[in-house]
Amino acid sequence: MRCRKNFIDLTPIERERLADALNDAFSRGVISNLASEHDDHFNHGIHWGPAFLPWHRHFLLRLEWELRQFDDRVSLPYWDWTRSDSRDIDVEPWKSFFGGRNNSGGRFDHWDYARRSHDNGVVLPGLNNVLQELAAGTFSAFRAIECGSHGPGHNWVGESMAGGRSPDDPLFYLHHGNIDRLWAIWQLNHPAPAFEQYSTATGGGCDRVAEAAVDLNSPMMGGATPASMLDHVALGYVYPPDDLLLAAAQAQGNATFISGDPLTVVLETPQVTFNDVPEGDTTHRAALFRITGCGTLMFDAAITAGPFVLADPSPYSFPGSDFPTDQFRIWVQYTGQAPGTLDQGTMRVVAHNAFGDEVWRDDNVPIVANSVRRPRASVTMVLDESGSMLANAGNNRMRLEVLQFAATTFIDQLYDDNGVAMVAFSDGAQTVRDLEVAGALPSLVRNDLRLKISQHGPPDAYPHTCIGAGIQQATNLIGASPISGDFDVNAIIVFTDGIEDRSPRIADVQHLISDRIYAVGVADAANVQNDILRAIADNSGGFMLVTGALAQDDEFLLEKFFIQILAGVLNRDIVRDPEGSVGFGEIARVPFLITRSDIEFDAVALTRAPQFLAIALQAPDGTLISVSQLPAGSYRPGSTSRTLRVTLPILLDGKEHWEGEWHLLLALMGRGDAAKLTHIPSAISVPGQAPRLPFHALFHARSNLNMRATMSQSGVAPGSTLYLRATLTEYGRPLATHPVVNATLTLPDQSTALLSLHETNVGVFEASVMATQNGAHLFHLVAEGFASRGQRFTREQLLSAVIGRAPQPGDSRPGDGGDGLKDFLCCLLSEHVLTDRFARSAERLGIDIEHLRRCAKQLCADEPQPPIIR
Repeated sequence: MRCRKNFIDLTPIERERLADALNDAFSRGVISNLASEHDDHFNHGIHWGPAFLPWHRHFLLRLEWELRQFDDRVSLPYWDWTRSDSRDIDVEPWKSFFGGRNNSGGRFDHWDYARRSHDNGVVLPGLNNVLQELAAGTFSAFRAIECGSHGPGHNWVGESMAGGRSPDDPLFYLHHGNIDRLWAIWQLNHPAPAFEQYSTATGGGCDRVAEAAVDLNSPMMGGATPASMLDHVALGYVYPPDDLLLAAAQAQGNATFISGDPLTVVLETPQVTFNDVPEGDTTHRAALFRITGCGTLMFDAAITAGPFVLADPSPYSFPGSDFPTDQFRIWVQYTGQAPGTLDQGTMRVVAHNAFGDEVWRDDNVPIVANSVRRPRASVTMVLDESGSMLANAGNNRMRLEVLQFAATTFIDQLYDDNGVAMVAFSDGAQTVRDLEVAGALPSLVRNDLRLKISQHGPPDAYPHTCIGAGIQQATNLIGASPISGDFDVNAIIVFTDGIEDRSPRIADVQHLISDRIYAVGVADAANVQNDILRAIADNSGGFMLVTGALAQDDEFLLEKFFIQILAGVLNRDIVRDPEGSVGFGEIARVPFLITRSDIEFDAVALTRAPQFLAIALQAPDGTLISVSQLPAGSYRPGSTSRTLRVTLPILLDGKEHWEGEWHLLLALMGRGDAAKLTHIPSAISVPGQAPRLPFHALFHARSNLNMRATMSQSGVAPGSTLYLRATLTEYGRPLATHPVVNATLTLPDQSTALLSLHETNVGVFEASVMATQNGAHLFHLVAEGFASRGQRFTREQLLSAVIGRAPQPGDSRPGDGGDGLKDFLCCLLSEHVLTDRFARSAERLGIDIEHLRRCAKQLCADEPQPPIIR
């Protein structure tokens, strides 16, 4: 809610903002345009009749909107010329702001207006004049203020203010702000239906222009209706109580007089509700208050019953910032208990005004909560084995080999209670393994999937790409599984490097998708069916990532994609994912930040030779934590990784280790095996130096501090705009600590650019960039800042976009088994060539065109598709 204050009550900072915003409006021609409009219609519907008050209310709102384009904190003040400290504009604070009567030494000396430099005998209205007008019993009587207190404010200033272009003078807006305030006070003291709050009836005087007798619901000059201007609170602003006016009214015997908008508090939420909180998770919910009126409030709160705590210590002040709002929240914290637990409690809230008076109180704000088991998820991998998977991925590895590394890493990183299944597709689709619980790291399910992944792939370069069949097979598999109901999420991950060229197509099966779908594309716009698959993923709550052609230093990019997808399925956050290398006799120290809002973290080291790697942790206070000191099951040696899975806090020797800067410690085991390390393809070998093992560290957390980022694009052609948006929350609340969010953009030509995302709302960050190259654009977002309790944090996320024409169905592709001669004949015999005009000419030559078309249809029909099998 915006508070329009008396000008003399503005702080120096508020006056500075007002002056800057007014001068900005002047520089954009807004002031001149408003003055011209006022002058043009001066005697044509905006004065001398009922429309005077609502039209000028709308006029002020229009200026306020313009001012807020420069600074959203600005509201127009009013000039209360009844006060002794406001009846001389040649004294402070008036002189240095408005320039006094001679219009010099103020903030608006360059504006196009003039003032009378001497007293012209006009007397400004006093309190008794105003009270007499406010005593009017009807709107028709009250609107005579136009010919009463309104006139002297203009004529006392004189010159520009006394004519049709009076809005050229900045005092105009404060003068009419006071007239609007007096109308608002009259309305507060005369509550009535709209047809009584406004009337075109005559009898109050000041009726000179028939055009100003605008009906309640008819448009005035400019389009607004009188009815739309009657409720100033609904229009978003209020006026403070006027103590001098109140005292004068009471002295005249009006004990119930209202001198401004009262400060009111309304509890909008009848109770604070924690719905379905997973066991062990801590979350925040708010009691929401709606506050109307000017002034500050102090809220005292206390939990009086139940297993709840205040998220932040009481008391709390309102407003909490310079930006206007009518909402205030008191946040309550709750940690999920055993599944099925129902908890109840109460909270006491008391609000006091600036004078210490109690304004509002509720001793029993109810709080309720229920706890549920942690959500479980299954993932069905849908993997491409078309012929093009044998092509180079761009880093001297086949696409198939890159997939096998990434999928194996994904199997390693699954949680023990996750479900997992596998489908393969090319010309058709088949189930490779039904949905089962992953189990412990060396489980039979995981081992069999690793074997199936190592055997995955096409026999030669000829199989086609039927992505729709893969998705259909996965949905059928999930629907038929007896254990799919045990999972809260049954996600599908589609991995492909190609354009679908066989039915059923993606669009044919999208109606079957009932849960999240994620997609990973290898290569770029020329190789990946991007638009439809991305749209389906986005609409289901998943996302799509496209690698582009993999560079030599992108050894672990696809593994990162798969782990980010796993984090997305499980609602976890990537904390950091740096790369490095380690040599014999060294300890690589990889730092990462953990906050009190984090519940668990995984520290993952991806490498092509995990058998050489030893792993440990160093806590923020320097304590070394070995694998043997962690609970059983924390150390997870995988086929392509070494992982530590940690629940916070770690307790060692009676001491708690939680927030701060941790380090993952990595070292190579067995100096005598250095010769073996040289045979690892990705090892770094420099003549004369011992070999080094590259690694990629990745940290992700189950946390109450979350970043969710999205990428959208205006089109797929060069020149399209890519839009980035990141939202940061903590315990479900927008993160108000103003972190910094940047994105590194890797372009198709492998050059990079740094983008800064701007905070457009609390916790919301946005940026856009125009794409000028064909191919995959990869964004690496990094958020850095402070959690609400003051600890440093980082969050990271990968996003991608593809620009460029994707081949259409029917286009032949090297490695996809396309028949070039057949494609040429089908093109030659298509309806685009065999047009009706061609047919008529062919018939004259004795060619049976219908028979030719039947031949073309038989030749160019899709090959029979193999059935989808289980």
